[in-house]
Amino acid sequence: MSFFGGVFRALGFESEETEVKPKKKVKKVEQKASFNLKKDKIERPDKIDGIKVVYIECMADCEKAIKIFKSDEPVLVNFDYADDKSRALGFIEGAMSTLSGSMASIEENKLYILLPEGVEIE
Repeated sequence: MSFFGGVFRALGFESEETEVKPKKKVKKVEQKASFNLKKDKIERPDKIDGIKVVYIECMADCEKAIKIFKSDEPVLVNFDYADDKSRALGFIEGAMSTLSGSMASIEENKLYILLPEGVEIE
């Protein structure tokens, strides 16, 4: 209520009855996933033929792939789920040149293999 409304009511110019509006109840809706794993049959294996697979979704996943690579293990890197593919790819390419590793494309702009120094693909 405003200042003048209170003054007018105190002087008797307005009635003291005010309309009280009932508060609306807000119904909380449970969040649902945007896809159904059972319906879509999405599979993301952790290893393929003994080689660890890292699915890049954010830059932290790039760091995870580099950490595995530093232990002299080859790593498959999947960019299908990446937020910013070009940035993530640039980060990993830079790490490969710094760590004397090599990077081979298995599927253009989707799947790469990171190979430590001295390891080759047949």
